[in-house]
Amino acid sequence: MHNKSYKKAIVFGLCLTMLMPLGSMAVTSADAEEDTAAVEETAEVEDTVAADEDTSGAEDALPEKISDEQAASMAQKLCENDNLILYGDEKNERLGLYVKSSGAYWWTSPINVFSEDQVVDVEKGNMMKKALRKQIASSCAIKVGDLRQEKRTESAAPIYSNKAKSKWTTNDKGAVIEYKFNSEGVTLKVHYELCEDSLYVYVNSSEVEEANTSQVDGKILTKLQLCPYFAAAPAVDYNGNPTEGYMIIPDGSGAVINYNNGKGTYPDYIQQVYGRDYTMVPLQAPRVTEQAYLPVLSTVNGSNGIVAVATDGDANVYARAQVSGQNKQVYNSCYFEFETRSSDAFFMSGDSANKLNVFEKGDIKTERFGIHYYPVTSKDGGTVNYADCAEVYRNYLIDEKGLKRQSSLGNKLYMDLYGGVLKRTSILGLPFNLKTEITGFDQAGEIVKELKGKGVNSFNVNYNDWTNAAIKDNISTKAKPSGTLGGKSDFTEFINTDNVQVYPSMNNFTMDRSSGGYWTLTSTAIRISNAYSRQTSYSLSFGVAQKGVAPALLSPSKYSKTFEEMLGSYQKEGIDRIGFGYLSSRLVGDYTRKDTYCRDKTMNVLVDEYKKANSNIGAILADEANAYILPYVSTVSGVPVSSSGYDITDFDIPFYQMVIHGYVPYASSAINKSSNTDETFMLALASGSQIHYDFTYADSDVLQDTEYNDLYYTNYRGWTEAAARQYKAAKNIVGGVSDYTISKYEISGDGNVLTTTYSKEGQGDVVVKIDKKNATATVDGQNVNIENCIEGGLK
Repeated sequence: MHNKSYKKAIVFGLCLTMLMPLGSMAVTSADAEEDTAAVEETAEVEDTVAADEDTSGAEDALPEKISDEQAASMAQKLCENDNLILYGDEKNERLGLYVKSSGAYWWTSPINVFSEDQVVDVEKGNMMKKALRKQIASSCAIKVGDLRQEKRTESAAPIYSNKAKSKWTTNDKGAVIEYKFNSEGVTLKVHYELCEDSLYVYVNSSEVEEANTSQVDGKILTKLQLCPYFAAAPAVDYNGNPTEGYMIIPDGSGAVINYNNGKGTYPDYIQQVYGRDYTMVPLQAPRVTEQAYLPVLSTVNGSNGIVAVATDGDANVYARAQVSGQNKQVYNSCYFEFETRSSDAFFMSGDSANKLNVFEKGDIKTERFGIHYYPVTSKDGGTVNYADCAEVYRNYLIDEKGLKRQSSLGNKLYMDLYGGVLKRTSILGLPFNLKTEITGFDQAGEIVKELKGKGVNSFNVNYNDWTNAAIKDNISTKAKPSGTLGGKSDFTEFINTDNVQVYPSMNNFTMDRSSGGYWTLTSTAIRISNAYSRQTSYSLSFGVAQKGVAPALLSPSKYSKTFEEMLGSYQKEGIDRIGFGYLSSRLVGDYTRKDTYCRDKTMNVLVDEYKKANSNIGAILADEANAYILPYVSTVSGVPVSSSGYDITDFDIPFYQMVIHGYVPYASSAINKSSNTDETFMLALASGSQIHYDFTYADSDVLQDTEYNDLYYTNYRGWTEAAARQYKAAKNIVGGVSDYTISKYEISGDGNVLTTTYSKEGQGDVVVKIDKKNATATVDGQNVNIENCIEGGLK
């Protein structure tokens, strides 16, 4: 009887499975993979800890805590300069950085990890396990890809250097530690070098040894964590008091994670810097988040802090952070995890349940993975401000990357205009894709004229899709205005309009079909899985890939050719301003066996091409901008005023804006694109941003069933009054400090009052205060009216 019931249950389950829609199965599979990644990693850590833990009796008595000075006395002084001392403690596998001016010590791993008596498992009353303490005491960790056919997986949890055999070598710059992970067949050397104002930690790929990289049964290095607990702050300090401080992450505009914020049940923060690799095409629509544009993390404890900058291998790095209580540990820490080899997945026979992982083949393509750790000290003896950390990174960009102050820093209204698009129509009963005018050249002039009549007297215009090739979604490299939009004479008249800086942009990121020497067969980026990279569109309702042939992703091996053709054509036509669309913010690879482009190689190509454009054309507008192109652009639009809002974060800050204000002019993300235009406007004011709007001339119904579907909000007639008022308010509030840097940023306890201090050598500070709740603004205590710019105070 029981056997019959059991069989019936099995049959019933199989029937339900067959009735389930395939799309639903795909959604469940992909969501589960993404949502449980952190859980799986934590679970494997716990399993490892449980396996390693001595369960024969109660916890041994914890050793006494030691001070920084005691830890230094146990270590060897490796080297010293006018600002810093580097200590090395081989027995405890840690190095220490001493800052002479402040007396602060910073350690590559916590000095009291084996003494921490904080309870991490409240239900059971347990402290950290001994094996977990050993992992936290490690100064290096790796992940490996298992290439066995039955596995094809990456280790879910890191393998820490406490499991490796280490060998120390000292020199006049610091130390080199060789780690042999025998069970994984991986050997690497970590270099610690003392610089004038920082500690430089790096690994050269040429010094990485892998015992067996066979695609049949080998293991390869896929991830690398350098000093994952550098400057980690415990829940309580040496004297037993709760540790106060915060971490800055580069998500969107920037966000703050307070120490001990009680969010131990939330997932860790993890985000790929410079955005995801678009070469890999997910089965489902990726989650909508802000991008991390800067490879920088900060941790601050009172009047001292550390700014960590991923200076080598930043094209393949993830920013990570956790707070005390997460993963059953008591530390607040932020760190970088480098991806040494990219990975992809494909599905056998289209079955979403039959997933196979594949890893980038061959040697590690990135030459070096490195981090500079810069100490920062408060200038007034108080807590280190967010702007102090931003200044450290800005100085790095100035000293190491050649960032220079731009000359055109005045107040402007930024506009994105959209020229033409293909629209499906019927002629004599036959379907055609017809080039359709959305914002012609003379119509763009009308928009500008109307705004001038409302008091706007200076513009930056990013003009999109203004050539026939761009309208057709082909590769566009010839500066030939489309006749559909009015032709060359109308175009020339518009770009020469007084007080209007027009940047005719060419967005050669994808192509619909072969044209002009760019063939989808040979010019499309290849995925690691050996498939062509097609940039899928996703259903708005279910997030699943839509049917049909998707645009091909242009291979980065063709970037030099497209740049050469664009720059040559612009120079020939006498156009001295340009924009490159997605190439300023999206970083991809091409994993064909003939000419592999990892993200690092692509980044270096883009840097070289932006340098040439800066020299040959002059002015470049970046529609969003990753850090590596900031020294070569004239202005940046689309800078976000908020973060993604990850659960672990406490509040947003304009860290990106603090870095570049006074050096590179910038504008906010489009205000009329926002679901809350009032808040976006006030956040733009608080971050020193110029005002930015998206505009089209055609009515919204013309955009239906075109690639401009998502521009439904852009018809200019409903926005010119608001744009003009906000432009004039911004001019009165932040127009006079365009060449100042942001020296301080403060947020009130309730998050409603945002105070930004601007400074310039030889000038007095200017303090701008934005009250979001009451919708008011003051400059040095003087009220500036913004009531007519918004619908009302935020509720």
